[in-house]
Amino acid sequence: MKIISMNPRHGKVSIRVDSLDDLWYLSQVVIVGDLVKSKSVRRIKDKEDKLRSGGGERKTITITVKVERKEFKSDDDSLRFSGVIESGPEDLVSLGSHHTVNVEKESVLTVIKDKWSKIDLDRIKDAEKSTLKPKFLVVIVDEGEATFGLVRESKIEYSDLRRNVGGKYDIKDRESRKMEFYSEVSDIIQNTSGKDGVSNVILAGPGFEKENFFNFISEKNISRINFLVENTGSSGRRAVSEVLKRSTVHKLLAQLNSSQDIQLVERVLERIGKDDGLAAYGLPEVFKATSMGAVEKLLVSDTVFMDQRKVIEPIMLDVKARRGLVHILNHDSEAGQQLDSLGGDCRTLKIQNPIIKYAS
Repeated sequence: MKIISMNPRHGKVSIRVDSLDDLWYLSQVVIVGDLVKSKSVRRIKDKEDKLRSGGGERKTITITVKVERKEFKSDDDSLRFSGVIESGPEDLVSLGSHHTVNVEKESVLTVIKDKWSKIDLDRIKDAEKSTLKPKFLVVIVDEGEATFGLVRESKIEYSDLRRNVGGKYDIKDRESRKMEFYSEVSDIIQNTSGKDGVSNVILAGPGFEKENFFNFISEKNISRINFLVENTGSSGRRAVSEVLKRSTVHKLLAQLNSSQDIQLVERVLERIGKDDGLAAYGLPEVFKATSMGAVEKLLVSDTVFMDQRKVIEPIMLDVKARRGLVHILNHDSEAGQQLDSLGGDCRTLKIQNPIIKYAS
């Protein structure tokens, strides 16, 4: 994210979306009642067009919408703000009519609030800082199988590749098929590097295939990508999580939130399992610990942050004021789902659900 201008006294912050992670940040910052000003495409109809469905010319105009509903889908990286048009070219739009603003990469928009909270301003600044953080790709390589875990700021994005490389007795065809498989894996790595700015790749797996593939790709002399090879006891997506918990790669991944999420939740679950009093979850326990100044790390699911913000935000501000760490997790990530599972069924025990205090 690029902050173009920030004037919270007048309630305005203008930004440019530089990455798909920015959509996740914006989904938490913009709430119902806020104004969103942006360029948007709208079908403009004249009198004749209004008489037939689907008519009219699509034009790009700048409008301001008062948000009534927002929709963020991390699986297809889409963010939409729907509401009533507050301002725009009156010769082209009717003020008071409804419109949906679609936000995507390279979108420029201004968010206008009656009052900007410190939490919201911090989230905008965090989003801008995240753009400068290095991106990582974890590739788990096994016999004819590869799992790709793109470690983004808000989550880990997975994809899989499976090919039949033949049996061990089919030596001739097996070797050629393996070379084709390696070429596909190499192409995906290079395409991801170019598209998402990945400069670091961790190759891992349970057998020798990762070394074989590393020797293959080393011959291609890909200068802009750094490779680190790791052993794992598992394969597939489970192996990606295994790698991210390793102390050997922790320093490389320490700047990325999605990697921190896995390690923080792992430590919290360990403390809860030991029942040593150094971890707590549920609003009553967390509020009590916060009032005592005993919170070192506070983990909050983004769904609970948005649904119960009036209750949670004062706790978050208190923890920050005492120099504690406040960490918001994406509910769609592996760590976020683990966090959501605490306290039982989140539909019936929502207030006790995904807020954790961790103190070491």
